[in-house]
Amino acid sequence: MPDPVKRPDEGPVPQPSREIVCIACPIGCRLEVRAAGRAAAPTGTGDEATVTGNRCPKGEVYGREELLAPKRTVTAVVRTDSADFPCVPVRTDRPLPRERTRELLAELCRMKVRLPVAAGAALLPDWKATGVTVLVTRSLPPQEVPAPG
Repeated sequence: MPDPVKRPDEGPVPQPSREIVCIACPIGCRLEVRAAGRAAAPTGTGDEATVTGNRCPKGEVYGREELLAPKRTVTAVVRTDSADFPCVPVRTDRPLPRERTRELLAELCRMKVRLPVAAGAALLPDWKATGVTVLVTRSLPPQEVPAPG
């Protein structure tokens, strides 16, 4: 399904209706989420949409957020200075607004981590004042063989 239409100086405009599969719990309900109106903008209250098809309260919260202000947990790998371990896995400690994920991934792509590094280390604390921290998810020992170039 296409991304919401963006207008100058505004956030995404919610689509009038979407069908999604809920991932908030193991049931996997098929949700239908309807925006209250085309001009409705996210205000953080979650009252701008109606959700049907959910079997638990988590589905209602997930459906509203997915329509009005979608967020994603970002996982990636970052280059290291080691030939033995050329990449280290990383992830965000909480979901990031979906429209910022490409920007974060581009920054991670430009980075190079110096070994050793410990799991849980904050690679990018409070990235761009979003409250999201990028964490290393695997401990890697010091390099034994330097990476070429």
